[in-house]
Amino acid sequence: MLNRFYVNPILPAQDGDRARKFYRDVLGLDLLTGPTDDPMVFGAASGSSIALTELPDRIPPAYPMISFMVEDIENLVKELKARGATFQPPGAGSFAGVEGQAEGEVMDFGAVKSAFLQDTEGNVIALNEMMGWPPHE
Repeated sequence: MLNRFYVNPILPAQDGDRARKFYRDVLGLDLLTGPTDDPMVFGAASGSSIALTELPDRIPPAYPMISFMVEDIENLVKELKARGATFQPPGAGSFAGVEGQAEGEVMDFGAVKSAFLQDTEGNVIALNEMMGWPPHE
């Protein structure tokens, strides 16, 4: 029933101006709303978007609420770091029963490589590159 409707994730921002600069200038997303609008909406590929709204007392969860499906994750991580993005150090984890191997900021799970960055508001953003699905035995 809901499969015909557009999905728009909404993240909290403690400081709207700071969040707007991060999503526009560091992540390179297109600001679709006005320069001071709240909520602020950013466009990404294929008509997808992310909205942020200023909620100063809201504490984001410690896990990703959004994920970008990317290509060439290692170079993308380098580029984002050069623009000021902060990545979380990889921790122990598994995907589809495969233990991850840390390679710098990237966790290699075989079928997927993942990296996790934090925005200026404490929201965790996942970057995932699918390397092959389903995983091979």
